[in-house]
Amino acid sequence: MNEHILEMKNISKRYGGIYALKNANLSLKAGEVLCLCGENGAGKSTLMKILAGAETPSEGDIYMKGEKVSITKPTDSFQLGISMVHQELIQIEEMTVAENIYVGRYQTKCGLIDKKALRSKTKALMEQLGIYFEPDSLIKQYSVAHRQLIEIVKALSHDASIIIFDEPTAALTLEETNTLYKIVRKLKEKGIAVILISHRMEDIYAVGDRVVVLRDGENSGEGLVAETTVEDIVKMMVGRKMTQQFPEKTNKIGETVFEVKNVSNRNISNVSFTLRKGEVLGIAGLVGAGRTELLRAIFGVDGCSGEMYLNGRRIENESPIAALKKGFAFLPEDRKDQGLIQHQSILQNTILSVLKKISHFSFINRKKENDITDYYIDELRIRSFGRNMQVQRLSGGNQQKVVLAKCLAPEPDILLLDEPTRGVDVGAKAEIYKIINTLATKGLSIIVVSSEMTELLGISDRLIVMHEGHVSGELGMEEASEETIMKLAISHGTA
Repeated sequence: MNEHILEMKNISKRYGGIYALKNANLSLKAGEVLCLCGENGAGKSTLMKILAGAETPSEGDIYMKGEKVSITKPTDSFQLGISMVHQELIQIEEMTVAENIYVGRYQTKCGLIDKKALRSKTKALMEQLGIYFEPDSLIKQYSVAHRQLIEIVKALSHDASIIIFDEPTAALTLEETNTLYKIVRKLKEKGIAVILISHRMEDIYAVGDRVVVLRDGENSGEGLVAETTVEDIVKMMVGRKMTQQFPEKTNKIGETVFEVKNVSNRNISNVSFTLRKGEVLGIAGLVGAGRTELLRAIFGVDGCSGEMYLNGRRIENESPIAALKKGFAFLPEDRKDQGLIQHQSILQNTILSVLKKISHFSFINRKKENDITDYYIDELRIRSFGRNMQVQRLSGGNQQKVVLAKCLAPEPDILLLDEPTRGVDVGAKAEIYKIINTLATKGLSIIVVSSEMTELLGISDRLIVMHEGHVSGELGMEEASEETIMKLAISHGTA
């Protein structure tokens, strides 16, 4: 079908006198997979939130099948057949999987919720995806990756003609990502249009038909995916060619500064490894392998048995505060719930970890807090309207940078990074890789958990691979490859 089912014309969005979008245009055909790209803060999510009814445009018009429509709230969007899977999960943790999927739309019988019908409909939707979660289980028991899949099921439940995916594969394993690709292709076959916001070029070339790029809130280019190279897309995104994704390593590895011996809890078992001064140690493995749980145990979030040694002296991180005092910092995987206070400003979030350092007799030194925040806004290229902007108003990638700023503010000796580039665009990823290399060069010891094997291969000095809570192997970079990592990730054996 060649008829446009959606047209967004000259869409602008102002916050005060500053434009987040300026005369942005987007069109969509039935059965088309449109990939929407751009750097963090380029306006992608804002444009889609306008389409989903979560934001209202300052100017511009929206047409559905040639007719002008008004979308001022999410229910307007649902009634027009538009559904969105948000990057930040919108779920009620104390409710079940089925209740979250159909919240506000429960089928009743004799005035009561028909739980049998609810379970049946939920199972039928999951069968379409080729996944299964117990409909009556509480949503809070699932990982970020699994909860992302449940949110996709919810989007399908609206019987939409247009489904928007905002960074859907950011927290998924390779297998789960391939499942999502299959679903996108099925939707396409049924004539359902898909708008895919993604920073991952693999997503674009796996399922995309056409790519539209935004830069600084305006259209900067578009083209058919089959006729557009990665270099073309990156140039449209950042206004220049990307010469090198990973920086040349300049760090010098010194003596052992941190040692873990037989650390165990209900999620990990007898994990042992060493970390040296100035080293970037990568931790690979599939979702559920225990990577996040290991970092949480080291940082004192979760209790554990076993031994930890810092500069040869045995330590116990009984709490995150204790870990901070010993020179540890932790960037968590889930920035929304664990890394940020959403309603507070960039400044308030950045200085959380150094309040005592910049205070005197309980009075905060305003100049110091401003200087620290401004330094990291500039150093990490946080796109914002200033240090007092609420972090919930930032794009996902810029929120990630604020979490990183909070980690770096205390000037730690050991930095624990859990998926540091999740939801971050290609330009910002290169910046974060450069920052990691610079920190290691200055002598900081860094542990990085990542689901992207190319990322780990590009930034690490050494790798350990986990499987079902155990360390299944250790790899030097001369022997590390995607094949050897995957072999260790799926078994207890050695590569």
